Order: sequence, then C-alpha cells, then structure tokens
Amino acid sequence: MPERRTLLSAAASSLILTGSSEAKAAADVTGSLHGKAALVTGAARGIGRATAVELARQGAEVALLDICNPDAIPALRPYRLASREDLDETLALVRAQGGRCLPLVADLRDRDTTRQAVETAIRSFGGLDILVANAAVSAAGNTTEIEPSTWQAVLDVNLTGTLYSVQAALPGLRRRSGGRIIIVTSVQARTGSPWLGGYAATKWGLTGLMKSLAIELGEEGITVNAVAPTAVDTPMMRRKGAVSADRQQQRQMAKDLGHTLPIAILQPEEIAAAIAFLAGPAAAHISGITLDVNAGHSAYLTA
Repeated sequence: MPERRTLLSAAASSLILTGSSEAKAAADVTGSLHGKAALVTGAARGIGRATAVELARQGAEVALLDICNPDAIPALRPYRLASREDLDETLALVRAQGGRCLPLVADLRDRDTTRQAVETAIRSFGGLDILVANAAVSAAGNTTEIEPSTWQAVLDVNLTGTLYSVQAALPGLRRRSGGRIIIVTSVQARTGSPWLGGYAATKWGLTGLMKSLAIELGEEGITVNAVAPTAVDTPMMRRKGAVSADRQQQRQMAKDLGHTLPIAILQPEEIAAAIAFLAGPAAAHISGITLDVNAGHSAYLTA
C-alpha cells in the first residue's frame, strides 16, 4: 500500500504540472472532505484507525472514539480491547496528516456515556458531517454452545452500540446538510458462520439497521450505507494466526474463503478507502447499500 500511494502521489504531481483536467481531479482527492467533521468509533486500531487517517488525509477533522480499556469485557477473554496507548498512536497518525482531531473515551454499551462523548465532538466541531460506526468485537466458538454473557457482549457492542452511536450523532449531523452514516458490517453479514455465529448475527442485524435508517433519514438528506469487508489484517484476525501465513498458504486461504482474487487478507487502508468514498462528494446520492470489499467473494453471492 505505501508503494502504491507513492506512485499515485507522483502521478498526481505530474498531472498538476500539465494543468490538465485530470490533474485537478487527482488533486481534489486529498481535499475532498475539507471542512467536514467526522467521528469514528473503534478508532484506536485496525479499520477504525486506518479510516480516521484516511478521512484526515482527505481534509476532515476527526473525533476518535474508543473504549481504551483492554479488559473492559471479561466475557471476551483472552481477546483484549484497545488501550489508551493504541488511541494515542492513532491520534499521532491523524495529526501527522495536518488535520484537527479529538480523542474520546467511551463504552458504546452505555448510552449516556456515548451521548456525552459524542456531544463533546459536536461542541468542538460545531456539528458533524460523517459518522463511521466501526466499533465491533467477536468471540469464536460453537454457536450452539455460546455462553449467555459472551452472546450479550457481542450483541451489546456490535448492534446496540452502533444504534447508540447513531442516536448520539444525529443532533450533530442535523446541524449540517448532507450528513453521512457509514456502518462497518462484514462478509459475515452475507453468509452464515459456524464458529462466529454471534458475530454474524449482529452483522446481519446491522444490515437491517442500516436500511431502516436510510429510509427514515433520507428526507433529511442524510445517507446511510454499509461497508462489508472480508478478512482484514487487524488484531481480531491476528489472534487467529491467519495474517502470518506464507504466500502459498495465503492463496489457499483465499480459495477457502471463496475469494475470486488470489488474496486472503486485505489491509485496513483498503477498507478505509471504501468508507471514505461513501463519505465523499461522489456518493452524495448513494444510500441504503452495502459496499462489499471482499476480494471477489461477491461473485458467489446471490444478492
């Protein structure tokens, strides 16, 4: 990805020197979100971090919200949530893009705490233009044997926490015209999953939530969409050991995952680019859709 970005930057620079219309288009990519205010949940690492950096790169000021407590949900152990150090690292990366950013700490399972944190961002930025509801957790295991506390934790963070995020952000979005809500779902929202049944159930639920919100908020000019990634190089995936596989294992894994392209694990920046597209001017009239970023797995899906 860094090499690709360097090439794109060089290409844009050469076009700018020619004064062509293509140069203007290339130059506009970086500042396409200038003057916009965004809030990203689960921003301390993974897709959330990459998204915050990408939105800032495109000119947005960004509020970074995360729980910042690795052991906040005992039912998910040994999986650990993001830390304050993780959020601080994201903060530094966003600031390196030259944009204004605001770190926020909240547990999305708590409606009041979530509302108070988001209100801080709304006051600081004077409103919101973009909400990226990304925060999520997973717990692997046989779905028929999942512990009630584990099931409830996944439900509370992924589904209820997303609803609380949207409810908290709406007053800020309504202050501006053309607000954007992007919900991160999953390829698991397209299929069943025998060992991630709770996670898949919440992601299917988020699709229903996304479509319902798109209908309700359309008259206000607020678009609501989802991005559904396949396997991504995040802490959630690394704990399964999939990211460290060699090239041959990766190709086999791609086939096992139903990818038509010979890649098994995508990078967070690739998902962030899709999210930024839905947040940007080119997606002004797109609402109620799921944008699949799944290395071609869509070819096997019926809808």
